[in-house]
Amino acid sequence: MKKIVAALASAMLVTTVFAQTATPSDASKAQMKANSEKSEAQATANKKKAEAQSDADKAQASANEDKASAQADADKKAAKMQKATTPKEASEAHTDAMKAQSKADKKKHDAQAKADRKKNEAAKDANVAQAKADKEKVEAQNDANKKAADAKVDAAKKQ
Repeated sequence: MKKIVAALASAMLVTTVFAQTATPSDASKAQMKANSEKSEAQATANKKKAEAQSDADKAQASANEDKASAQADADKKAAKMQKATTPKEASEAHTDAMKAQSKADKKKHDAQAKADRKKNEAAKDANVAQAKADKEKVEAQNDANKKAADAKVDAAKKQ
């Protein structure tokens, strides 16, 4: 009788051990899946952030070109002032140069404002992408935690 009880106890112990070793495997698979999903979400966010930064860089480069072009136009008008031979020509050249510089300043301001808007949009896009990635990572981890908890409950039921 003692041998039968010992054999049954041993069999139950082996069954419990197998049930417990199966549980971490399911939980491990769920965690590996969650880690994969989290990595994928972060990679997507990083890609979107890089695209946003690229857009901001392009906008700033365009603004710099516009500003340089506007200033070059103003500088050409100012150079005419140096070439003037009469007081009237000098006065007209000076007036043209002042108007051109004012126009150049406005163009430069507008170009920089546009670039700044693009940069702000890019920063917002990057923040949204990261927030979405963070949300996806949390959801993936929650799924893994739920599966691990379910596996623990199943293991406890089998004991």
